[in-house]
Amino acid sequence: MHTRKRIQHEIIVLSLLFAVLIGLMVSAGSVYSAYLESCRATVQGTEYALQLAAGDLQQSASEIDSLADWCVADTSVRNYALYSYDSHDLMLSTYNTISNRYLSMHASRYILRFILANGSNRLIQLGTIISQSQSLTPEGSLEKFPFFFEGSRDNSWSMVCIDPLVLFNEVQYIPVTRTIYGSGGKTASVYIAVSVSMITDYLRSSDLLDDSALYWIMNGHIYEVNSSGLTILPDEKLTRTQMPDNIRLLDLRTAVWKLNSGELLLGSPVGSSGMYIAKTVPLAPLWEELPSLPRSLLYSVMVILTLGVILALLLRRVVAVPVKALQDQLERVGQGDFSPNHDIEWNNEMGDIGRGINGLSERMLTMMNRRLEDEKAKQDLEYRMLQNQINPHFLYNTLNSIKWMATIQHAPGIAEMTTALSRLLKSVSKGNEKLVPLQEEFALLNDYFTIQQYRYGGTITMDVTYIEDERFCQNVLIPRFTLQPLVENAIFHGIEPKGCAGSIELTVAHAPDSSDVLIVLTDDGVGMTPEQAAKALTEPGPAEAAAKYRHVGMWNVHRRLQYSFGDGYGLSISSTVGQGTSVTVRLPGNSQQKGVQA
Repeated sequence: MHTRKRIQHEIIVLSLLFAVLIGLMVSAGSVYSAYLESCRATVQGTEYALQLAAGDLQQSASEIDSLADWCVADTSVRNYALYSYDSHDLMLSTYNTISNRYLSMHASRYILRFILANGSNRLIQLGTIISQSQSLTPEGSLEKFPFFFEGSRDNSWSMVCIDPLVLFNEVQYIPVTRTIYGSGGKTASVYIAVSVSMITDYLRSSDLLDDSALYWIMNGHIYEVNSSGLTILPDEKLTRTQMPDNIRLLDLRTAVWKLNSGELLLGSPVGSSGMYIAKTVPLAPLWEELPSLPRSLLYSVMVILTLGVILALLLRRVVAVPVKALQDQLERVGQGDFSPNHDIEWNNEMGDIGRGINGLSERMLTMMNRRLEDEKAKQDLEYRMLQNQINPHFLYNTLNSIKWMATIQHAPGIAEMTTALSRLLKSVSKGNEKLVPLQEEFALLNDYFTIQQYRYGGTITMDVTYIEDERFCQNVLIPRFTLQPLVENAIFHGIEPKGCAGSIELTVAHAPDSSDVLIVLTDDGVGMTPEQAAKALTEPGPAEAAAKYRHVGMWNVHRRLQYSFGDGYGLSISSTVGQGTSVTVRLPGNSQQKGVQA
């Protein structure tokens, strides 16, 4: 009863634990999937907003680069800057040409200064900050602007500078420079000071302003975007890295850096000048995202637990109830009730066990009935044996009386035959040993042959012609009454049919191929064919049992020897028609070593 309860409880507990485990796994998978989806949405949303901002900034930067390149390529600008002498009309014409191009640009409001100057003190200046700054003169003032006379594309969009001619506040700009080359080594410079408000004004009006910081990356330097402009972060080192494999970016050109603080920085390129608009990615830890997960996750866990309860009840019905019925049936069998219970023979594997229990019960019931019958038969046999013990005693007394009467009447032959028969009958009735020493078997054989000599009037002789070792008589064991049937066959089926005297010789020697002992009985009778010799050692059928050519007891003796010592032992027959027969008995040299006990 205790085991039955434990099985039922284990089924319920294990089912619930399984449901809880599945629920936790589903919950963990859902939480992690939702977290990854949230991170992916955050990253891709930030990347998309950066791409929009970078696209607009790139358009303005391209307009400014285009203005600088146009100045280098335009003929009137080149002629004025490189080859013309001082001419008010030419200067005015060139100024108007540049002004028209400048004013047609969408990004003109972000150009603080446009300066065209050469080494001959020719200078043209445009821009939004001219009226708020000191006057620009070729002598001395131009040298205050970084990269002015180093006009090279390498110095464009490379750093944030402070306008040197504005005294009351710091005005940040980014220089864009070009150099105009002429013959004879003449050069002129185009210097455009781009206000950083081109970056800050647009970012303030975009969707990028939230709790995350904005950065402008230019020429390997990182600047933080704030309300006052761009602030360089000299101690911040950018380390290029990759997004996790489970977060895919929208554009392969999007760059990812890791800041000193460990935060990820996502940057979208602005043109091809190595400029990036960047923003930190607010990837919150998983535990911070847990409160924002939908309630449907909790509902899913509750549904899984409910299904677990249903599964536990179904398993109890499918497993625990049949196990209980099988256990009850086993208890009834253990208490002695072997009647089959067909209610446990379901149409499944449990039913197979039930049918096996019922079959076992039926077989046990059959065995018990058979055991009762065997016990009854045993009692009947014991009774008959006790009854039959009276008959040999009476027979021995009778034979003893005949012997003394023959002695009184001077008939020694009858007395000797009676004594030999008495010893034979006594050995048959009282011998309980399975195996006997060889000398005892020879004694029984001598008593039997004594009786046969008187029957045939001394025309048949039997001699033990050779015994290799006298110890064989004591050490070699043989089943009782093994040699007597062989001598009987030699007399009745070998010597008697030829109608004259005959002899039987017996030898005992070692087998040449092993330590076994061979007993050979040879007669000079009529012999038999090889077919008859082979048939004599085969099990007789019902019709053959009474056939005259079957030799009495040969098969019986052969099988008794094999039962006692193994299949390697028994009889072998060698015979020639008209000359006689030799029967060889193979015995183990030491029967105790063969595991045979008398």
